[in-house]
Amino acid sequence: MSTERKNQANQLARECIVTALMQLLKEKPLSAISISELTQRAGVSRMTYYRNYQSKEDIFSSYLDEALAHYQREARELSLDRQIYDSANLFHCFSYFEKHKEFLDSLFKSGLGHLLLTAISKYIVEAWYKPEDGIETYYGLQAFAGALYNLYISWSSNGSKETPAELVNLLQSIAPHTHNT
Repeated sequence: MSTERKNQANQLARECIVTALMQLLKEKPLSAISISELTQRAGVSRMTYYRNYQSKEDIFSSYLDEALAHYQREARELSLDRQIYDSANLFHCFSYFEKHKEFLDSLFKSGLGHLLLTAISKYIVEAWYKPEDGIETYYGLQAFAGALYNLYISWSSNGSKETPAELVNLLQSIAPHTHNT
């Protein structure tokens, strides 16, 4: 089997494991889900599971890493890396939250919501902070990451009624400095 086909098969197995985990989390808490039950639901072997993950929590971390890498590629392709508070940039962020809502809700249900905050903070600092910007910019970016995180939690808890465009408008009305300059 070629390397490309192995990678495709491995990616499919990973997707099946994530999907199976989200399904099982609708039935019981993460701590009550066994690896055997997870692999059976995913239709993969235990060896496949252990080749990809060290723990059930690692499934969440890996998925977040992959989603963030895809998000970053899209942001670069769409030239959204110019201004963090730009409406198009915020819309892209909230659209991603909406697209991955089921996964993110599973993450919170499992008590691992802090992984999202860590991923958001890491991305924002890596993408927007330069040491010469100073500590005020650094803390400002960290506060912005926390705002995005808390906005997601509130949006999800409130039934996810607002669209990404409405979330952009809400954030910009709450924090007027986020308007395009």
